[in-house]
Amino acid sequence: MKTFYLLISILVFGTASAQTFEEQFKPVRTKLENWDPVRGAWLAQSMVALSENKTIPDRTFPEDFTPYEMLTMVPQSDRRDIESMVQQNRLPNGNFSTNQWDLISLLVNHSMCSQIIGRSYGDPHLKSFDNATYSFQTVGEFVLSKSDRSLFEVQTRQQAQSDNFSLNAAVAMNVSGDRVCYYASTKPDQFNGNLRLNGMPLQLQGRTYFLPNGGVIRFEGRNYTISWPTGEMVILDVRSSGAFGFVNTTVHVFECDRSNFQGLLGNANGIADDDFQGRNMDRQRPNYMAFSTFGNSSLQQASNIAEKEYLAFLAKDFAEDWRVTGQTTLFDYAPGTSTEYYTDRRFPMVHLTVADLNPTQRDNARSKCQSMGIPADEMGGCIFDQGYLNIAPNQVPTPSRPNPRETVLGTINRPALHTNELIFPEQNLAPASGNTPLPMEPQKPNMNREENPSISRPNSEPNRFNSTPKTPVSRPSITNPVQVNPVRPSVTLPAPSKPIQTPTPTSPSKPSVPAVKSGKG
Repeated sequence: MKTFYLLISILVFGTASAQTFEEQFKPVRTKLENWDPVRGAWLAQSMVALSENKTIPDRTFPEDFTPYEMLTMVPQSDRRDIESMVQQNRLPNGNFSTNQWDLISLLVNHSMCSQIIGRSYGDPHLKSFDNATYSFQTVGEFVLSKSDRSLFEVQTRQQAQSDNFSLNAAVAMNVSGDRVCYYASTKPDQFNGNLRLNGMPLQLQGRTYFLPNGGVIRFEGRNYTISWPTGEMVILDVRSSGAFGFVNTTVHVFECDRSNFQGLLGNANGIADDDFQGRNMDRQRPNYMAFSTFGNSSLQQASNIAEKEYLAFLAKDFAEDWRVTGQTTLFDYAPGTSTEYYTDRRFPMVHLTVADLNPTQRDNARSKCQSMGIPADEMGGCIFDQGYLNIAPNQVPTPSRPNPRETVLGTINRPALHTNELIFPEQNLAPASGNTPLPMEPQKPNMNREENPSISRPNSEPNRFNSTPKTPVSRPSITNPVQVNPVRPSVTLPAPSKPIQTPTPTSPSKPSVPAVKSGKG
């Protein structure tokens, strides 16, 4: 009798295990298609593609949504039903495509979760996801934030503007497998424009650009909004200080992903005081103090000394924990340069604080910051920027993306392709000056998954930093699709050039350091 039941169990177990992920996903697909036959079908296909690390299908509707944004348009009652379906399939022995269901579970959870933000702005000041604030006067390339649950990473390049002040000169992102870079200052090549997609120039002409792996880039005013297909978002606020271009960077992540982040913006676990531990938990750091800059003279002097001690720790020990390497960098490089080329561990020469400004400078700066409505937790950074570099106060930028409460989806009677219009005219590669471009190609980081863990899809173990990937991720090539009634202005993207190997730099000279100049944001 026991043998009979054992055989029955094996048969049932074998039948369940024989189900493909597509078969397991069918109830979710049906739910979405019942909601909207066109948009729901695309969303279902996109969710499967994301879970399999594949390029998402072309949009067949007029909206420029990411999969996450489209999912937020689905009624919450339907999303709750989908959440139950996902959880049922993720139960022990419930199915055998756990990694795929984990990604879909992440996407569904994000659609019902509030966001938290972290920022790197000014010269530069950082505000962690847990609202810890500090100045970070360093020179080099750093991991600003990285998730251990999805293909999400943001890196910043800080370049010197003088002996003691640096600014964010470039930002590089892993957007679900697409490498997006913005160069506000030094570019890696002779091409026009500041934006690069997978190493190639990309110029947005007042429109939305669809990334192959489901993300989108939107450009409005002077802000670039980069949205991940899973809902994370980065807003790049392009600024200038004299002739030096820089970019303020605001990062949006989800509160339900707490403790799943690492980098300069902290771990997002809700505790501000542990955001500066770094990777080396045994490293000693100064005791945290609430620095009082505007108290009496004796208290001000004591807190100023303590603050400089802490700034020195951040610029040396903490910075070293989050510097990128030649294997983990997401940036492009001109021949003869590398991440070490942009690194200066001697910087800054002197740690300056708000207390080092004279009373008139502080009062004038504070008055201007208050008039702009700068919140109390960013007041110190605003006064610092105004007092030393005359950088205009910077407020948190408004996201440029659809709001489900303000969006009404019309009925679609017939699907119609909505894709990027890609054109490859060679004449558009010339610099603005009209000179012939130099025979130079951008150096591309090695995107092999085993050598670059920043481009790996981590496994499903919760609350772990997975630095060793399991399987390679294929990066989709950019091809010239058939142009079907393009709705928006065209985007210029030159044909990909052959990749070249990154040379070993031989003691390259550092970028020139301009004098401090006043300017406006």
